[in-house]
Formats: sequence, C-alpha cells, structure tokens
Amino acid sequence: MLSIGEFAQLTGLSAKALRIYDKQGLLKPAEVDPWSNYRRYSAGQLEAAIQLKALRAAEIGLAEAQRALCGRQDAAAVLAEHRERLAAERARQDEALAVASALLERDPLSWDVQERQVEAQHWAGVVLPATDELTDDQADLAFGALHRALSAADNAPTGPFWSSLRAGAGEDDVELLCCWPVARAVAPDWSVPGASVVRGGIRAGRELVVGWRHDDGVPVVDSAVHPAVLVLLAEAERRGAEAGLAELRQIGLLDETGDAVGVEVAIPLI
Repeated sequence: MLSIGEFAQLTGLSAKALRIYDKQGLLKPAEVDPWSNYRRYSAGQLEAAIQLKALRAAEIGLAEAQRALCGRQDAAAVLAEHRERLAAERARQDEALAVASALLERDPLSWDVQERQVEAQHWAGVVLPATDELTDDQADLAFGALHRALSAADNAPTGPFWSSLRAGAGEDDVELLCCWPVARAVAPDWSVPGASVVRGGIRAGRELVVGWRHDDGVPVVDSAVHPAVLVLLAEAERRGAEAGLAELRQIGLLDETGDAVGVEVAIPLI
C-alpha cells in the first residue's frame, strides 16, 4: 500500500487534491487507518489517478472527469464535448483578438457628427431591464407589441423606432426604453398587455447626430458602445451639452422594405 505522499509523487496529484477527490467520491483511498485517519492507496489505483490527472490538466471539470472515468464510451463523449467547448472559446478569443488588433493598429476613424433641427414629437414606449440576459429578440418583440397596441388605439407610429437608457430603481439598475414616435400623446390609462408603459415628448430644438450601417465593418467590442457614439459624446461635451446615456436616442435606420440596416444616435443641444 502507498501513503498519500507516495501516491502523490507517483501520480502528480497533490495531497490536497487527493483529499478533495476523496471527499467528493472521485478517487477514494483503498483504506483509511481508523486511528490516524491516514489514507493509503493501492497500486491498482495509479492508472485511474493518472487518468484523472490528465483530465484535470485538460481543464475538464470534476463532474465531467468523474463521468469520463466510468468507461471508454463515457470518456469519448466527455472529451468530444470538451473539444467543442474549447473550439467555441478559441473562436471567441480569435474574434476578440481581431477586434483588439483592428482598434489598436488601424488609424483612428473619423465620424461625421452633424447638427440638425428637430420638431416637437410625442412618443410612447415600453420598459425592459437592461441586463446581460436581455437579447435583441426580446427588444424586437417589445417594439412589435408596442407598435400593434398603438395601431389598435388609432395612434400608429409616425417614424422610425428608437431606444434610450435610464437609471432604474436600484443604484446599479439600468432600464431600456423601446419607443415609437406618435402623432398625439397617449392617454394616461393606455397600456400594452404585459408591459410597463412610458410616455413623453421630444422638445423642439437642435441636436447632434451620428450614424452608421450594420455592414460597415467597424470593429466593436462586445457589450461596449459603438466608436461613433464616443465621438458624439465628446462633441456634445465640447459644446457644453449634457453627455449622459439618458440624453441619447438610438434611432433605427430603415431601408425601403422597413428592415433595420443601421443606427443613428442623437443627443440634444441645450
């Protein structure tokens, strides 16, 4: 029989790891001294221990490693699943490296920030929590439900949809407003089934705006704002305007068929 220290030397597994594997039932010692609680292992356990060491070196989790040790068929399935996860992670890393390279190695892009006059405009919207779990499909569904409810109230949207962000109830909470412009203010008791409704108006005045198309090939960091928005915010700040997220409107650019092909972002000049 081998002491835990000897077994660790032969397998490359630390004594600490062996104790953890014992407690989790992954690799239990052949015997435990009832007086000293010293663990002892048999030579016949060396092969399984080294297989476990190989699985852990490949960064396979404990639960999956335990399944892999059940037999060749299970091992093949675990390894195949892990290869798929590694390939997906590698693809994500390659994409992130490509974006980082494009951002750091190319010349800075110039964006055409324009100033324009806007007329007073009523709008209605629905509120979604702006969390990491929020998807584009959920936002699209919200825009669609709002459009149908406005049309049913004989107050159909009069222009392209837009969205904005605002602070939520909690200190870290942020909410997404999905909005349509309308010809007249919605009634106080008007509602969209299953949604929280907001209403308001855009004041007449000047605003700064910048736009881009989805197919323009500009590198964008995942979950970060488009580079054009950075230019817009800097220009608004230079002119003394409020340059916060609550002031930004992200407006959908639509083609002749009504499909979204790009984005405009506007911020009022006050």
